[in-house]
Amino acid sequence: MAGRSLKKRSRRIDCKTPITLKDRRTGFRYPGTLHNYSKSGLYFESAYAHRPGHKILINTNGLPFSRKTNGHLAQVTRRTLLDRYRATRRFGVGAKFC
Repeated sequence: MAGRSLKKRSRRIDCKTPITLKDRRTGFRYPGTLHNYSKSGLYFESAYAHRPGHKILINTNGLPFSRKTNGHLAQVTRRTLLDRYRATRRFGVGAKFC
């Protein structure tokens, strides 16, 4: 939609933090890199990405926005195939916290 501006609900904070992602349904774990976050959600890149609507658990030894140790539940809202020459991971994923 040309001319439509995308408004974020809350301010995004940039970072570059390794994370571990876990599929809530299958238990499958895979690595990713957190690139930004806000009060409502986050954006990360990974070699694997669920379809929008799937729930994942995001965990690491020190998310910059939380002291929780058991991870954060989030629902995938979008995924984008990244340019393999410009990105280290295959997918860019947006998710909102549940």
